[in-house]
Amino acid sequence: MSERILPAIQRTKCAIEKNPDKNWVIAYSGGKDSTATLKVFLAAFKKAHRKPAKISLIYCDTGVENPVIDSYVKRTLGRIGQEVEDANVPLIIDVLSAPIQDRFFAKVVGRGYPTPTNSFRWCTKALRINPVTKYMRSFGSDDTIVVLGSRRDESQQRKRSIQKNGDNYWQKQGGSSATIYLPILDFSISDVWDAVFCLDMPTSINAREIEGIYKDASGECPVLKTPNSPPCGSGRFGCWTCTVVRKDHSATKMVDAGYSELKPFLEFRNWLAEIRNDETRRWPVRRNGVERPGPFSISAREEILLGLLQLERTTGTEILAEGELEHILMLWERDFDAEHELGLRPKTCPVSQRKRIQNQMTISMSIPISA
Repeated sequence: MSERILPAIQRTKCAIEKNPDKNWVIAYSGGKDSTATLKVFLAAFKKAHRKPAKISLIYCDTGVENPVIDSYVKRTLGRIGQEVEDANVPLIIDVLSAPIQDRFFAKVVGRGYPTPTNSFRWCTKALRINPVTKYMRSFGSDDTIVVLGSRRDESQQRKRSIQKNGDNYWQKQGGSSATIYLPILDFSISDVWDAVFCLDMPTSINAREIEGIYKDASGECPVLKTPNSPPCGSGRFGCWTCTVVRKDHSATKMVDAGYSELKPFLEFRNWLAEIRNDETRRWPVRRNGVERPGPFSISAREEILLGLLQLERTTGTEILAEGELEHILMLWERDFDAEHELGLRPKTCPVSQRKRIQNQMTISMSIPISA
């Protein structure tokens, strides 16, 4: 076992014993770093003499997570829940998600947001940071310690971010009053894998499965407001819709490795990236009146929505949450008059427009998949 693991457990044991009355929140994504963090924490918890009455393990479900990863994480969370209950460990699992109006396709298809870029990376805050921040406020952030799997060796960008926030195991990060604890801050990748394979609890985590899925991953998306943190898409597993990077190398490698179920998602993501800067699919002005490419036009949003519904049908997955389609249609109705004023469409009755769209969706969904 790596020489850094036992000191990390001892250090975490002391942290727990000094703060038994705090609300401990462990961020979990299913990746190697968050898995190593969870294992180190639980090993320390078992040794601690003074312990918190409750620990929260949170997973942020963006609604557009890589389907293979999302399935693995949710199966694993179910097993962890049963294991900690049997072991009388006071670990509560909470799956967080953004409200309907902030979901990815509510923004892209409903509001017409172009998909994220490095200069307009709206997704991380809406889908990950805001749900976690809201969750922590329910405790009272001053009494909360958030346990993260950030490491100096994860990347140069991550190292710089950690250094700007104090470069130690205890940190404060921009926009949050919660205290951050980084138990594996000084771990190398080798240390991380040693922790994943050598520490026992939770035994319900399949280390070999993680190794297989995450062999090409280099990190995990942030769940707290860290202005200097690198983009989620830089070689990381995250959202299958991520267009922050030019090419999704991780998903491509997974498809090449045999995860054929990801291919339709990757193709749809690549198409979204292609049409993002197509000015014929965008308003000629932004919502603030500036004459630069604005939101997707409603006709482009229809095109994306029909493709998305076909993707759901082809893959047998649910991408739009309950109520999300209705919210999207409501947002379109708000934009009908704006498009008329821009000369993009004739004056249209929203009710008849809604019926036309719904008829078009019904026809599209009735076409055989092989077509």
